[in-house]
Amino acid sequence: MHWLREYGESDRRLETAALTTFILLAMLYYIVTSGIVEVSHTQSQIAGSQYLPNILLALFRTVAAVISIFTLVSICIDEEGSVSLPVFYDSRQRSEVVLLGAHRLIPFTVWSFAAFGLYFTIAAASSWVLVLGGEVPDWALASAPLAFATACGTALLVTVVVTFYLIPSNAAKGYDVSKYFEWHEILMHNGNVIILGMEIVLGGIGITLGMVVFPVIFGIVYIGFANAYAMFGGGIYLYDFLDPRLKGGPVIHFILLLIISVFYCVALVLNALTEWNVIAGCLAVAFGVYSIMKVRIPSEFRNQSA
Repeated sequence: MHWLREYGESDRRLETAALTTFILLAMLYYIVTSGIVEVSHTQSQIAGSQYLPNILLALFRTVAAVISIFTLVSICIDEEGSVSLPVFYDSRQRSEVVLLGAHRLIPFTVWSFAAFGLYFTIAAASSWVLVLGGEVPDWALASAPLAFATACGTALLVTVVVTFYLIPSNAAKGYDVSKYFEWHEILMHNGNVIILGMEIVLGGIGITLGMVVFPVIFGIVYIGFANAYAMFGGGIYLYDFLDPRLKGGPVIHFILLLIISVFYCVALVLNALTEWNVIAGCLAVAFGVYSIMKVRIPSEFRNQSA
């Protein structure tokens, strides 16, 4: 399977673009014809909780939204930057770079954490409206479940990939993995699923199988951004496998979108289990989150990262 990530004599850009465009158009057609963006939740389901006073839920969601905003701003103003080993667009070779300022916002992890922040901003605002005796607007009732679906699907993907692929593979290559355990990385790779797990248990928002289109579209939009950034912006692919020119470009992109769908389905199952029985759901969420977290450098890599 290594050949998929190699460059061949022919450029697979057009085939990759055609595949992702077809999937995007199919998803958009489904959205238009299914009515999935219509209001399907009541005000109490979006803004309230069966297990917490409304004001406590509002505070919890507000803290989550502030954490996201603070983290994203902090990494942008960090003068030390972040060391990465991307593939350069022109040379097709890897080389070390230091990302600073707004360039720190290009990783998919950051995009996922921004989606996380967007959901909690909408949810927190809705909860405060309910606490103050107002009426939650229809746009919030309609958008909150869609933002929640996107945040859940992408957060699970980020955490699992970082824990089970990026950390061990980079360590095996001799790279310093201590960067994955800085406070902002811990928040974006582990705090994301902890907080979303709590929201699944405490909140009243239900998600459906059809909402899988939103994390998939989010992934396609990121793919488009990654290519635009490589061609017209920073000149690099932070993730080498997103280069559509690779031999396996179409296959890799299809697999990536399929993986996002699978992770969303995991969140869907946890959400449904919690709605069926909150104790069973709470235990499943706790076990699932604990099993994919990694908040300390593995013992076998500590000396290597020192």
